[in-house]
Amino acid sequence: MSKQITFAIGDIHGCIEELRSLLDACRKAAGDIEHDFLFLGDYVDRGPASDQVITCLMRGQASAPSRFRCLMGNHDHMFCLAADRSRSDADLIQWWANGGEETLDAYGIDDPSDLPAEHLAWMRALPLQVRDEHRLFVHAGVRPGVPLESQSNDDMLWIREPFLSSRLWHGALVVHGHTPTATRAPDVQANRVNLDTGACFGGSLTAAAFGSVQPGPLFFVNSDGLKFELQSEPTRMRSPNSQVR
Repeated sequence: MSKQITFAIGDIHGCIEELRSLLDACRKAAGDIEHDFLFLGDYVDRGPASDQVITCLMRGQASAPSRFRCLMGNHDHMFCLAADRSRSDADLIQWWANGGEETLDAYGIDDPSDLPAEHLAWMRALPLQVRDEHRLFVHAGVRPGVPLESQSNDDMLWIREPFLSSRLWHGALVVHGHTPTATRAPDVQANRVNLDTGACFGGSLTAAAFGSVQPGPLFFVNSDGLKFELQSEPTRMRSPNSQVR
């Protein structure tokens, strides 16, 4: 087992209970191994508690900035555009039509420009990518054939094709979310790992554990308390005094 684990976590979309359950499951799975968290974006919209999700992430990051990192997703970007008082009608309609109504309900407001200033400031400052020795962590993906250092913001936030069907090596293993998997399980390919398992559509919220040696995931954990590898049967995470159920 690696001496250091990074848990990369897919799209949350306002699912606060799933987030809390997943964080607990990751900590149990890590045990005494030093670990950190890296969130792949899309914290708001569609789910019931976007406000609580952002508060949870902000508190975690404030307490341990280097061990609780957050990337921006396309929904987070739309959230910021809609909240700008100089927004266009198109920006407001696009956000509202893609789950923004649930976010307004969660905050108890009618206009996104009334969102808490501290939440907006935090969201606007989020980076689009994080890279380590083996991997690029990003919300949506990358443009095949374009060097990683030349990727556009739009592609990193929004791309699906030709990224999802590409078999090209991108210069690093790309770890992403954005496109919910049809199986509600992680999608592991030779050149990418998709961790959007549809938490806001009835799936679980999923984390992949990455070590410092091998590029690919060591194992997965989800908000149902399951720790698993794709080749093996899931085992439910439990405390020493609890029973499997």
